[in-house]
Amino acid sequence: MQISEVVAVGVFCSYFFIIVGLFLLIARSLSSQNWGGKMYVFIALSVASFVHTWFCKSPITFGDWSFTDYEQSARGTISTGLTVERMSQWLLNISLFQQAWAHVCFGKVNWWWSQQLCLFTVGAWTIFLSVEGQHHHIKFIWAYMLLSQFVAISVVSNLFYLALVLAPCPPSPSSSHGLSSFPALVALWLPILLSLSTVATSPVTSERSFLPNLLLMHTLIMLLLLVPDRLFPLAQAPTLYIVVFGAALVLHAHATGQAAGDPPVSVRDLALKAWDVLHSHPEQSSIGWDIIWTSISFVVWLFLHPELQPRVLPSSSTTKGRFLTAGTLQVQVLLEDGAQRELVNSQAL
Repeated sequence: MQISEVVAVGVFCSYFFIIVGLFLLIARSLSSQNWGGKMYVFIALSVASFVHTWFCKSPITFGDWSFTDYEQSARGTISTGLTVERMSQWLLNISLFQQAWAHVCFGKVNWWWSQQLCLFTVGAWTIFLSVEGQHHHIKFIWAYMLLSQFVAISVVSNLFYLALVLAPCPPSPSSSHGLSSFPALVALWLPILLSLSTVATSPVTSERSFLPNLLLMHTLIMLLLLVPDRLFPLAQAPTLYIVVFGAALVLHAHATGQAAGDPPVSVRDLALKAWDVLHSHPEQSSIGWDIIWTSISFVVWLFLHPELQPRVLPSSSTTKGRFLTAGTLQVQVLLEDGAQRELVNSQAL
């Protein structure tokens, strides 16, 4: 094999080594306190979603499809040469990342599914990771987001819920933590708003602009998780949740209208069409079932974690607000503890 082919195979293998490394990093960082029966629920959900999205409706299935499709397109038939050499040629000539996302971003019903996951990831999930991760002193919150880009949001969300439940009781907000400043507001708002704009433009990108837009989306969501605790304006989180919810509602309503067609089909016909598209391609199935598992996991989290709310902020049990995100399956809850933290900071000053 040529050096370029060896590099291609090496990059492909490193993908799996990174996944294993991130899993181990997160597992070793989990607190050993507060273990109980509820903790095993999130472990079970994480394992179940991983098995389903990766082995049943999965990137592995997509890889097999992509490999076969490449060989048939390049040679007109499936080659019988050495597997390593055939794989190296495939990896060298195909961008799996771009190919996978192209299948789930183009097509009105395809995008109806995929946009839900994108909106949740760049919006509510990123804020939730940042706010709750820093407030509960969860280690390596960046690793959760990075792992979710390699595996699935549903898998990692359950690991994060597990980390929150296991975390010791957080201290009361200090008077200096979370104060609004221009650099802090830019660090909080800019990545989120720019990420939302990349989601909005994804279905209308050209062949040339699609990949840069996609890479920008995945890069921006990591920036917020790198903001130091002392600069993070927690008091701004409720406002940002509301802005994200409003933007997601508008974008998803538009995607739903596009998927329904002109004239629009009935709700039943749209549901049947969405179900057919969900199983039309391995990567589409992986994305779609990731949305479903993420929603199921969050509902379970809501049901099992009420005792955690006093730990988030003892005096703010009444400052809780709940929102449904845009999309029929995606559910997100806004815990407006930031409003109470802002009050505490103001009184301290």
